Amino acid sequence: MTHLERMDLVYFWTGSPALPASEDGFQPMPSVTIRPADDAHLPTANTCISRLYIPLYSSRATLRHKLLLAIKTKNFGFV
Repeated sequence: MTHLERMDLVYFWTGSPALPASEDGFQPMPSVTIRPADDAHLPTANTCISRLYIPLYSSRATLRHKLLLAIKTKNFGFV
């Protein structure tokens, strides 16, 4: 991922535009939850608890494509 894509991922995942500067870091710590296999859906995130939900995709290429699509959409809201 490029630097900008990584920044977008942090924002998508945590709701914070950058990594925290303090030694305490994120509270709560970001985590990833793997969902059941599903190539049809995009990853989602719960920014209140810094949790990223990723379906178990059939390939790395599908994971990369879906994750980049999700973070570039910038259509945030309740799902």
